[in-house]
Amino acid sequence: MTTIKLTDQLGLDEDVTLAPSSALLQYFQQVPSLRLDSLNLAKLGGLTLDQPALTALSTGISFEQPIPIGAGAPDLSVQAWVHGSFALIKRAPGTASLPDVLADDIDIPENACYVSFGIDASVGAGIEAGSGALTFGVAPGATITIVNYRNFPLNQGVTLLDAVRETVGGYLIPARTDDLAALPQGGLTTVTGTGSLKLSVTADLLAISNPLASVSLPAPLPALAVSAGGSVTVDASYEVACSYQICAHKLDTGKVRLGWYREQSSEIQVGATVSEGVSAAFGSTDLFSAIVGRISADPAADLNELSQAKLSDNQIAAIRAAVKAAVQRKLELALSMELSATQSGSAAFLYEIDLAALTVESRQALEQALRGDLSSLHASSLPGISCVHSVWEAVRTTGVSFHVNLLGILNVSSIATLTRSGKVMYEPVTGALVITDQVTAARIQSTQVNFGADTQKLRQVMSESFLITAVYQGAQRQTGGPVLRFSHSYFDLQNQTGHGQMLQMLRTGLALGLLSAQEADAPQDIQDFGRTMIHATTEYDDELATAVFLDPNGAPLAQEFYEQMGRNAVQYLVKDGDVDAVRLRPAIDDTLWAQMKEQGQPGFALLFPFVSAPLLGAITADYSTIVWWADAMAGAAQRLAAIRQWFDARPTASLDDATFQKLRSGLADHLKQVAANTTEEFGQPWGLLAMNEAANHRPGATILIAGPSLVRMKERPLAAVAKP
Repeated sequence: MTTIKLTDQLGLDEDVTLAPSSALLQYFQQVPSLRLDSLNLAKLGGLTLDQPALTALSTGISFEQPIPIGAGAPDLSVQAWVHGSFALIKRAPGTASLPDVLADDIDIPENACYVSFGIDASVGAGIEAGSGALTFGVAPGATITIVNYRNFPLNQGVTLLDAVRETVGGYLIPARTDDLAALPQGGLTTVTGTGSLKLSVTADLLAISNPLASVSLPAPLPALAVSAGGSVTVDASYEVACSYQICAHKLDTGKVRLGWYREQSSEIQVGATVSEGVSAAFGSTDLFSAIVGRISADPAADLNELSQAKLSDNQIAAIRAAVKAAVQRKLELALSMELSATQSGSAAFLYEIDLAALTVESRQALEQALRGDLSSLHASSLPGISCVHSVWEAVRTTGVSFHVNLLGILNVSSIATLTRSGKVMYEPVTGALVITDQVTAARIQSTQVNFGADTQKLRQVMSESFLITAVYQGAQRQTGGPVLRFSHSYFDLQNQTGHGQMLQMLRTGLALGLLSAQEADAPQDIQDFGRTMIHATTEYDDELATAVFLDPNGAPLAQEFYEQMGRNAVQYLVKDGDVDAVRLRPAIDDTLWAQMKEQGQPGFALLFPFVSAPLLGAITADYSTIVWWADAMAGAAQRLAAIRQWFDARPTASLDDATFQKLRSGLADHLKQVAANTTEEFGQPWGLLAMNEAANHRPGATILIAGPSLVRMKERPLAAVAKP
């Protein structure tokens, strides 16, 4: 039998016998001597655990010299001095949970207590991440804390010294299935550190097309070969970097609950890599062809056109790089959102292990997972391993929405034509794919992201394209144009999201009718919500496109109507108590609004005395944006009404009729002016909400707010609300 020396500073000199399964025998390169740092075990050791004198006890444990852990070049090392801990843990009034254990389903039983023994070790700096059997995926050079908790009854005469002997002598590092088997009933071990977890998965992308127009359209519109979308399956590998805790708990049944828990205060970084074929031709194994096949109404024709286009190798490589980057970003967001939404105490990944039923394959998958690679646990059904919960299952079950924005598709009719004559890019915040004409591509090209679009520029271009599309769709009902569903969107990424910025994001969801007042209330105790993304969309069809311009009788909506809708949108975004609450006054005071229109911007200073220059500037910006938008919408409505009235009087008239061409030319000229004068604010949440107000809250809508401290995701399908 092997023993270790256990001492304290007050005369204790105890030999502790090590169990055959003990990590101190299995993995430590030399058996350590331990010293209790501040606990008088010589005095208290003879007391039974139920004694009132033994309440909650804790102490540090010192090592006399550095100890390497692991065979050969050590995976871990424990430094000399205080790098261990010991604690006696009893139920406290109001709580039965174990401190420092993230799992919220493990309680201290009645008439029992836990004794813990843990060590802090350093992962070898020269070890490749995830390769060391004892590193559990924790990053090289980082600290890893491994704690054992043993359950002892309070009514069976067990002394404190007996409990210490058993806990220290049976100390385990859960690196292998044999280590899990050696856990005592009710016992658990935790491994805590910062590192990376890996997954290899198959994901379903739900490709969703968003066909949008540009200013100059042919008349009549060509037949549009675009479908709503479909599913594409991709193979991907993930790497999740965060602070996490692994917890292995031996149940009364003899099975082991094994879970991975995220430290709630830690940032999450998710990287995804997509696998795809390497064919040099479109239409075989490349990811872009698969996506085209789902969003094209005639995929064979589109893929044939692309194959015959003789694009250069550089063009093909750029297309594939943009598509791959877009898909990877979408997958990263999907898993990040699920991880961030995991509540404190809930496992991101949780399995139940029936040790007796494990096969060789199951053991290999389990031990690979303990090294930080959970891929095999997700690959197939494994004997003896049951998945209780996995954040990936939520992603896999619902699929990953993948938006494909076709900017200018109405001008050229086919995806292939737009691709070969334009450019394929991706938006780095949301992971949306963008296929656009060369002129628009030049406007939105990012100077910092390869194959990427500038978020702010794209946001504005898409907003103006949405408005143009809505106008043209309103005009197509009588002219035989294609029936479309298209969307308006707002997206942004804040690296450091303050409380006020988070409120703005949440108010957008509230204004769209997706979040309740409680869900839209940002927690007061968080001032920095970390790196957070918002992506809000509203979806329209031709019926709604008409309804935002014409009343049920076909008459154009008045400019005053749009002004009121724009003012309503401001009321959603600005509230009493905000630093810029003065912006509410023009939004809610009809008399003041009328005075502002009468006096014009030069007179605003007199209407708002004692308002600071920056806030007066914000009021002026609101006014300018609302008036611009109302004028643009009312002008389009008048021209649409004229076109419809002309067709109502001449249902069999030719589209080549000179009068019709003049009406249509007037509409096109108006839209050119709208595009030229589109304000930046229309690409902000205000524009999304103003259009939603004009549509009487009937569009389909989605909101995604995803960050390490707060996640909100809600949606409302268009089909459920399209009819008045």
